[in-house]
Amino acid sequence: MNPVLPSDPPLDATSQRVVLITGANSGIGFECARRLAREGWHVITASRDRAASAAAVRRIAEETGNPDVEEMGLDLGSLAAVRQFAREFLARGVPLHALVCNAGLQRSRGPTLTPDGFEVTIGVNHLGHFLLANLLLEKLRASAPARILVVASGVHDPSLRTGMPKASIPDVETLLRNGLPDDRPWDGRLAYVNSKLCNIWFTYELARRIESARLSSEVQPLSVNAYEPGLVPGSGLARDYPPLFRFVWNRVLPLIAPLLPIASTAQRSGNALAELVLDPALRHQSGKYFPSHTRFREGRSSLASYELEPARTLWEASVRATQLAPGESPLA
Repeated sequence: MNPVLPSDPPLDATSQRVVLITGANSGIGFECARRLAREGWHVITASRDRAASAAAVRRIAEETGNPDVEEMGLDLGSLAAVRQFAREFLARGVPLHALVCNAGLQRSRGPTLTPDGFEVTIGVNHLGHFLLANLLLEKLRASAPARILVVASGVHDPSLRTGMPKASIPDVETLLRNGLPDDRPWDGRLAYVNSKLCNIWFTYELARRIESARLSSEVQPLSVNAYEPGLVPGSGLARDYPPLFRFVWNRVLPLIAPLLPIASTAQRSGNALAELVLDPALRHQSGKYFPSHTRFREGRSSLASYELEPARTLWEASVRATQLAPGESPLA
């Protein structure tokens, strides 16, 4: 990535740039929030765990000296809760210059369904963010220059040796119901991998639709890009796993992460994510993929991620699943 330059200028002399980050209680989301707060941004964290969010906000404010850090409650696993959150955010009347879709979930036991009847991994990792981004899209456009960042994962790419199963999504409707390509026995790792491929399909399709609808312009660009943080041990992804695995993930791997070529630290990956928000050289870059193994420069995602028809199919299925209605999004 290019060296960090000053971020996009405010819309006027008195306005402050506002970022909304999902899942910023810990890990790379927390580090991204802290970096942006240090840069003077108004940071809003959104999470289901309000107590953890409040503690994270207090820490960020104390460490950065920026009082404009706050939290809001958001349960990405409930479509009704996402809509309620969007209503509450929009009622504030503040601008929105960046949306960072960072929150992620991986389960070892399942399948577990959301209140809306979808498998929870795809429900949180994809559908919740799909709906949130659409509901806030008009606000982002009105606040432009603005950016959307979607945190994906290299595990979606079968050409990389990640130790994870290969993504398989022959039928989107089955995926939304089971998290898996068919009715095979539950595999939480495969459900996670599939959700990460969906993250990238969503990113590319959203970028294409923004361009087609002319929601972005040279003067007021609205971009959307995907980010792959690498293997970040110590993050909350392992919270549902057996005790021994959690111990290794939280206590052992963070110590040796600097020595592993595919691993990163939360601070390094979080700062890189913040750079994707800040770097003015990326102002007009959209529909791109920024993976850790390219030192956070633009890279290539999997071959399957560039297929147009699955991305369109996922979009249309997501519109139906979330019941996204005309008037809720400029792309509905």
